Amino acid sequence: MKVSRRGFMKGMGAVASMTGIDSMMAKCAFAAEQAKAAAAMQPAGVMMVKSTCVQCVNFCGIEAKLDNGVIKAIYPDKMRAQYYNWGICPKGATGLFNTYNPYRLKKPLKRTNPNKGMNEDPKWVEISWEEAFQTLTDKLAKVKADNPDKLVWHHGHGKYLIGDQFPKAFVAAFGTRNLVHRTTTCEAARHVADENTWGGHGHLPDLEYTNLYLSFGSNPFEGEQWSRWLDHAIVDGKERGMKMIVIEPRFSQAAAMADEWIPMRPGKDVVFILALAKQLIDNKTIDTDFLMTYTNAPQLVGDDGRLLKGADGRPLVMDVSGATKAYDDPAAKAQLTGSYTVDDKVYHTAFQALVDDIKDMTPQYAEEVCGVPAARVISLAKEIATAARFGSTLVIDGQPVRYRPVASYTFRGLSAKEFGVQNNRANLILNMLIGSMDAAGGLLLGHAMGHLEFLEPSKCEYPPKRVDLAKSVYYPHATHECCQQVQYTVNDPKVYGLGYQPEVQIFYATNRPFSTSDAIKQQDGMKKTWNCVIDITMTETTQFADLVLPDRTYLESWHFSPTRSTPGTKHSAIRQPMVNVYNIPYEGMSILWELNKRLGLRDAYVDALNKKWGLKKVTFQKGRDYTSKEMVEVLWQDKTGKPFDYAMLNAFVGKKINVKDRYLHSIEKGCKGPGKQRIKLYADHLVDSYANVVETVKANDIKNIDLEQYRIAYLPLPSKEHAFPTPHREAKDYPLYLITHKRIYRNQSGYMAENAILNQALGADVAENHIAVNTATGKALGLKDGAMAVIETRVGKAKGKVKLTEGIRPDTIAVSYHYGQWSLGMPDYAKKGIWINQALELHPDRIAGMNSFNDTKCKLTKA
Repeated sequence: MKVSRRGFMKGMGAVASMTGIDSMMAKCAFAAEQAKAAAAMQPAGVMMVKSTCVQCVNFCGIEAKLDNGVIKAIYPDKMRAQYYNWGICPKGATGLFNTYNPYRLKKPLKRTNPNKGMNEDPKWVEISWEEAFQTLTDKLAKVKADNPDKLVWHHGHGKYLIGDQFPKAFVAAFGTRNLVHRTTTCEAARHVADENTWGGHGHLPDLEYTNLYLSFGSNPFEGEQWSRWLDHAIVDGKERGMKMIVIEPRFSQAAAMADEWIPMRPGKDVVFILALAKQLIDNKTIDTDFLMTYTNAPQLVGDDGRLLKGADGRPLVMDVSGATKAYDDPAAKAQLTGSYTVDDKVYHTAFQALVDDIKDMTPQYAEEVCGVPAARVISLAKEIATAARFGSTLVIDGQPVRYRPVASYTFRGLSAKEFGVQNNRANLILNMLIGSMDAAGGLLLGHAMGHLEFLEPSKCEYPPKRVDLAKSVYYPHATHECCQQVQYTVNDPKVYGLGYQPEVQIFYATNRPFSTSDAIKQQDGMKKTWNCVIDITMTETTQFADLVLPDRTYLESWHFSPTRSTPGTKHSAIRQPMVNVYNIPYEGMSILWELNKRLGLRDAYVDALNKKWGLKKVTFQKGRDYTSKEMVEVLWQDKTGKPFDYAMLNAFVGKKINVKDRYLHSIEKGCKGPGKQRIKLYADHLVDSYANVVETVKANDIKNIDLEQYRIAYLPLPSKEHAFPTPHREAKDYPLYLITHKRIYRNQSGYMAENAILNQALGADVAENHIAVNTATGKALGLKDGAMAVIETRVGKAKGKVKLTEGIRPDTIAVSYHYGQWSLGMPDYAKKGIWINQALELHPDRIAGMNSFNDTKCKLTKA
């Protein structure tokens, strides 16, 4: 079937036809010609195909309209509205362009210029897939024979394109410990705060019943991992009467939807939250029953910061009788507050430790540090207490459950900081004080106490085993890898005590040298290894690659797709191919299968896949090959028990979560009763982790660890010290706070920069980002709207257009962080805007390894 330019443009669907982008689309006409062979293989006529969007990490249900094998338009799958997404965002609606994109990678490429750098032309030559596989297999075989850990596998969005389990199975079969995901450039500190507080991670607000919703830096109306559920859940809540208060420095899309915006100074969240906590405690408006029943608040703490324990190792509480008893003794009537002498030593309750620690967190101090009026701190605390409805229950489907309709929620806002874990712990403590955890209308934890190992001290290993230093003395509780650390270690392993020099790095759908803070330094390590990149476009990472393999897009490939469960629903889904525009023979799953087969690891890979996916009823079998479709069929049948024909027709299966599983299976089972662990209001294990850091540093004479900063990071309770990250303390000549944020047109994927519909058809404003500056600040600096200005920090400079606005604090500027591409392999129109990461300081959270995107201070001057 011949597809004309006119037919191709029509095939871009309703989005294209409404935008008048004929001249722009002319650049893409030959993509249709390339697609004609693939289109000819598709059924004739019009058909609808259901699948799952992977343009970001929301995984919305979609259905695409195909006309004679050409994707015409993408719509939301109406059947999934009751389970997750009601609609799709601009990225999802225009995702077909990324498939028909003429700038896509189409053939394997080999580097012929040995020099690597931002401005070095790799001098690519096309090679066959056979040569590409043989080259990569030879490199991997050599590394495996020497030391498998010399291979480092990276994936970012690649985790969602094929599933985390496939690369994890590959590295397990290969033998390397070095698999690194991107979570420390997203929300890792929130996860680690959860893990070190309640033994799991992944909380969500119960917005169906929430009456007061506090949002600290979560912006589901632009980019968050539950955006397409949170956005309509918030709208529903507001229509029901829920009040939403957004606390952040910038007037975001979330703030625009809120009833109130509180423009707090960047990085000072912990003081504001602890000031609210102090008001709640001083006013005696806290849920004491929750604290006594579910948390370690009544457990006794010594002057050394450790819990007092009995001979059997169980923490002790002070009974009203004046005797100590085990924390879980059913006969104990523990004291919540007070100091007591036991065996001639003074102990106080964990809750008293909190009270003492926040005694200076007055409304006046919060106003001084946070820039929020003291009166609003006082009134907001009263508002929270009134809305919390202490002691109340709600009957849902005949089942009475605790009812605390206040949820204080965050995502990247509290996380992307040097003390991100402690910021998030402060927010969790606020929710504890009002008893909102696992209560109707509160904060649902999901699976509390599922991983008790998270509540134990870290061994702080040294020398480190992993190249990202996760779980070592450098990042003792980093359970989600430390992606921004890898290239520093590769550049000089001996500095960190690593006993080997990595030799090969594989990057699957991730763009490390573009996406981390102080990003130019990432390039040093990449120049020292042989690198393979698997992607759909020529990202910045390919500038440092020796071999590039093209991938298929999400509209061309199979996957047992991840989904986002909500408080009320769970679901499983698949992704299925609709086209293969450039006739690319392999994609992520089949590339991994081929590598394992050529390396003689096929059966080991099968064993690892069965283990990583937790397959029980239907499993992968040894001694045979699987196509990607066949692999997805195995996963679908094991996880759902439904025929695969059902998957291809509907693309998902969902179910509603009952009241018991929603409210009564988590802390009710994990924390309540004898022998059960308690939620850690007081994180005593961090005291021991710090002691292990000190011991390890001294025993090994480690020079690049500042013990005082680790002491601050590992305090058992959030403190005002956590409101003063390194740049705030040291960059005294830089008067402005610099923060970053997402935009719905670009977040998650660099290849959005090549989406001409997003970057041209929707208007000039979305084609590039800008420097958001308060109008008064801009006037004082002599800057007009649209003028070019230079952001200068202690590590670099970035230049861009000024956007004057009342929607940001006068002491703060903001820049969205996914513009300014510089890869030589990208078209010029994709390079517009500011690459802000080159100017961001990097001071990772010492607990989680989280990237500190929002701590930098800067100067702003005319260009």
